[in-house]
Amino acid sequence: MRMVRSSIPVQRICAVERVDENAFQQQNMMQVVTQDNDGQLHTMYILCKNVNALNQWLSSIRKASIYNERMLPSFHPGAYRSGKWSCCLQSNRTVLGCSRTHSAVTLGDWSDPLDPDAETQTIYRQLLQGRDKLRSVSARILANLSLIGLYEAGVYSADNLECRARLSLNVIC
Repeated sequence: MRMVRSSIPVQRICAVERVDENAFQQQNMMQVVTQDNDGQLHTMYILCKNVNALNQWLSSIRKASIYNERMLPSFHPGAYRSGKWSCCLQSNRTVLGCSRTHSAVTLGDWSDPLDPDAETQTIYRQLLQGRDKLRSVSARILANLSLIGLYEAGVYSADNLECRARLSLNVIC
């Protein structure tokens, strides 16, 4: 049985964003900014195992929290270290963020980044799984087109062609 180390109520989420790789010298990091009942902001940094996991977490949490009333217009993509933010070098820890959050960006300006290799693999697997069915349907359609061509050439009668077409369509459906 797994123990829950920490949980975040969705209604307290104010921002869900990527963290600059230079902030912690780590790739695939994200941050979840929350606000407690006193209005104090807290940031949880999360390291994901790969870029696909990072994108899935970002997308899922953003979708779950998109209508929250507490969403922030900006955030810091860096970390607060040695008395300053690594992204904008501001010394005040509570200064407004230096980058716009996902919630402040219009759809035309932003989209979830996709990993083209992973997306290509997913599409390929789906096509591969349905390959036999696609070939079968394609063969039936071509057979029907051939029958129609033969009918137009006068080889088949209308009754024979209609019967064959119905049988083929019933198999496809």
